[in-house]
Amino acid sequence: MGLKYEKSIRTDTPDKIYVTKGWGYVATLALLPYAILKSLWAWGSTVGLTTKQAVQSVADFGAALKEGSAFLYTLYTHGIDFTAVLAVLASLYALTFVTSWGEKFPKWLLIISGWSVGALTVLVSFLTALQFLGVLPKGYAEGLAGWVYVVTYGGLFLWGVTIFMATLSFLHRIRNKLS
Repeated sequence: MGLKYEKSIRTDTPDKIYVTKGWGYVATLALLPYAILKSLWAWGSTVGLTTKQAVQSVADFGAALKEGSAFLYTLYTHGIDFTAVLAVLASLYALTFVTSWGEKFPKWLLIISGWSVGALTVLVSFLTALQFLGVLPKGYAEGLAGWVYVVTYGGLFLWGVTIFMATLSFLHRIRNKLS
């Protein structure tokens, strides 16, 4: 009976959960429901709004923009909410951690921004949770359906965690390419 030496072949399948590109893809999708909801509101929909006061607040948002920024007001009157645009940009940013075109950016810029933005987003989400628990004072939050909070704050928290993990995965992958 002979012993055979088998060379271990390294595969591209991650052996650790933090190495997968899946984090970047989840981060890409995490804020899209928020962007859709905010766009629906900019188009005049009342989905997720449960009181007349909430409907009026959303309607008045466009008027408030008119006084502040002509550009943002123009976008909003055409059904484009600025925060929805930011959510789409955040989704595109998440793709930089998993696509070949993302590797063309300076690695240090992606890593530092990924850690920073991920940590800040998770921190803001925890502070928001403390507001809902009554530990911190909260602003006006009546008139929204419960699922709206899941879409908005849950999506933001999910994006923060997954962008943080996508950064870790990206860092691990580029280290393997360099060695």
